[in-house]
Amino acid sequence: MAAKLIGTIRITPKAGDEKTKPHFEVTFVPYAGRVEAKPVCVNTHEELVTFLMEARLPEDEASRWAGRARGEGVVIISGIERTESQLKDCGLLA
Repeated sequence: MAAKLIGTIRITPKAGDEKTKPHFEVTFVPYAGRVEAKPVCVNTHEELVTFLMEARLPEDEASRWAGRARGEGVVIISGIERTESQLKDCGLLA
């Protein structure tokens, strides 16, 4: 059985600049240990909901977190437990 990583998913809205459009940056932050996490850029609210569902959050929960990120700014989703392969599949690990 594959080892599970436990941590948070941090969603940070980015305003963009002359080189990039506004987007959301999504990062996995483990509670312990070091992993080769990489941020994923998601362009729209709808794409963020889809991304969170691909990260195995239920649709209603994904919609709620995406709405909070759009309205409130930085959002931390704690208690995420996924295998390395699940995190790699959705692009959060290198």
